[in-house]
Amino acid sequence: MFCGLSKSKGMNVNMFKKLKTNNLITVLIIACMILVTGLMGCENKSSSPSASSNKKSQSTKTIVDMDGNSVKVPVKVTKVATSWPGFCNALFTVSGKNNKIVATSPAIKKYYPWAIKLYPQLKNISYPFNGQTTNIEQLVKSKPDVAFLRKGDSIQKVKEAGIPVVMIDYKHNSIEDIINSVVITGKVLGEDEYKKAEQYKDYFNKNISKVSSITSKIPENERPKVIYLSVQNESISVWGKNMPQNETINMVGAINEAANEIDGYKEVSMEQMLKWNPDEIIVDGNLKKSKVAKNPSWKQLKAVKDNKVFVSPSGVFSWARLGTESALQLLWMAKNIYPQKFEDIDIAKETKYFYKNFFEYELKDNEVKEILNCENPI
Repeated sequence: MFCGLSKSKGMNVNMFKKLKTNNLITVLIIACMILVTGLMGCENKSSSPSASSNKKSQSTKTIVDMDGNSVKVPVKVTKVATSWPGFCNALFTVSGKNNKIVATSPAIKKYYPWAIKLYPQLKNISYPFNGQTTNIEQLVKSKPDVAFLRKGDSIQKVKEAGIPVVMIDYKHNSIEDIINSVVITGKVLGEDEYKKAEQYKDYFNKNISKVSSITSKIPENERPKVIYLSVQNESISVWGKNMPQNETINMVGAINEAANEIDGYKEVSMEQMLKWNPDEIIVDGNLKKSKVAKNPSWKQLKAVKDNKVFVSPSGVFSWARLGTESALQLLWMAKNIYPQKFEDIDIAKETKYFYKNFFEYELKDNEVKEILNCENPI
């Protein structure tokens, strides 16, 4: 009996030891689990800012605008705004029908009829820009991913509204500025738009090479004296040196008669025109509707007597000004000033190509004629 009690007591002791060992193992396992969980939590906590930073960097990219500012813009841009409707020309060039414009100036409806013809949706967008004033509340409602602005615009207010601002000032007033504006626009809008911008750059440079390869061989004494002017009612303004119009005159093998006296763009008198008395005149604007052509002194000019007055075409933007159609203007001027040297240039065909390839619009023959005659669409 006593022997049985002793045996039972020994078994209880062993069971206790075993249970104690099992409990210790369990405690150690739980402690390890807590430690691992804690470390994972710390790791996640410490890596969270980095992950957030990486995610943010992947959603934005940095571009340098025409003022030299580094600007962070979304990688994916689906909506854009611009204070200057003339700049829509660059947006059309790289993105055609998918131009992403949601806000601009109401001036686009009045002064850019071909833009409305090609892209009628522009009649239904927001118009928060009016001169140098901006309706910020209206602009914000249109939710642009980026705004293309110029000096004098409400730049700071737009930035404070959380909208990235890309400056589009043509500081050098040059053909290079025109090309750079398109390339920067392409970089802002996306990969496909950037490819199209590079195509435009190549197209413009090809035209420059084509024209210059011929005109560079023309002696100075055989080059016609040209005045590049703009008419509005009774006023005449001319482009002198340090302007893309002057560059174009030089490229097509002519001499800008105003370059020695005019720096930039300036209004001049009819007396000054008679003094210059150019061989040829390039006109920006509707000469027929202006009072300039009815001025008796106008008819005394050599260019007028010799029927050497050429009215520049006007499409989505005036070919004579800071727009992408300047690439066509170069060919048009070369063809008019030296028709025999540039017999191979078919300006109507080039215009159709340009509009289809860049603006994604197929011009009809009558529409080409209207553009080349500086007429509004019917």
